[in-house]
Amino acid sequence: MKNLSTPPRGPADGTLARYKNRIVRVLGSTQSQRFRIQWLTEDGELRVSAVNGKNLHRMQPQLF
Repeated sequence: MKNLSTPPRGPADGTLARYKNRIVRVLGSTQSQRFRIQWLTEDGELRVSAVNGKNLHRMQPQLF
């Protein structure tokens, strides 16, 4: 039986994260430990894919 009081793991929807050499936006979780992400290509096109959550890293704090 699934424990519904356990909070979801991984980044929250809509947050920015780092995947490989890209900065991506997390769209949500899919199956098991995978997350849907969105990023811009060098041509300015939006791409969406699913990646393993262990490959997503938090953004470092920055001053703008």
